[in-house]
Amino acid sequence: MYRILYFTGLVLIFIQCTARYQLTQQAGEIYARLDSADYRHKIFLMPDTKYQTPAYIFKSDIDSPSVLIIGGTHGDEPAGYEAALRLVNIFRKQSLQQGSVILIPAANRIAVESYERRMPVPNGNDIEKGNLNRCYPGDPDGLPMEKLAYEIEKLAKEYKITVFIDLHEAKYFHLNMPEESDWDKALGQTIIYYPNMASVELIIPMLDEINNDISNTDYLFSALEMPIPNSAAWWAGKYLDIAAFTLETTRTMELNQRINWHLRFIDIILRNLGMWSSAAVP
Repeated sequence: MYRILYFTGLVLIFIQCTARYQLTQQAGEIYARLDSADYRHKIFLMPDTKYQTPAYIFKSDIDSPSVLIIGGTHGDEPAGYEAALRLVNIFRKQSLQQGSVILIPAANRIAVESYERRMPVPNGNDIEKGNLNRCYPGDPDGLPMEKLAYEIEKLAKEYKITVFIDLHEAKYFHLNMPEESDWDKALGQTIIYYPNMASVELIIPMLDEINNDISNTDYLFSALEMPIPNSAAWWAGKYLDIAAFTLETTRTMELNQRINWHLRFIDIILRNLGMWSSAAVP
């Protein structure tokens, strides 16, 4: 009996260890030098802690518009941070015609490396205090994810961000949601926008262009109003009154397709803002 329990325990440990997501080679090479690479403009959030993560600043000679892109808010939503890591190299090679981009490719580094949605919190605290996307507005004296949210907010204010983009994934399609699914698990293929004029002006061209390339109607993207309260995009829209989006792909689809959709959305937004004139994303 004890031998059976022992080997059962080993199997469970093996499953846990092998279930973690492995970055693709392209993203992995970028991630391996995320801290050490010598970029002209790079700052660290949560410096000198185990949560330290870099933000890259890519500038033109013209200050505005300014776009903040976040990947890795949730470690179990890989297409978002896979795309954000690729953007590090794309922005290095592609000069902006105007404005600036602040890119945080792996916001919650520990969650990315452990393939987890949230961080553990001390007993007696709301578990969502370990979920970076439920910690806005942040708190400089709070728990680690609240502190990280606060530093992202400071960065957005310092660089006078005009468009805020958080890259995510959901388990199911929103337009074809299983009856047994919770609502928040069926946000796949959506652009969730804060309901202000700045967001609305970008929503229509974003949807038109991305859906024009999709022949299967089950895969079409739709727009949803109002990001989840205390999320990053919710904070940016509410407190900064800027265009704010949560981009959601669907994890049941093939990874490369999901990554490409995230990259296409970034490309569409930047072209509509006049930050580059032709598609720079492969």
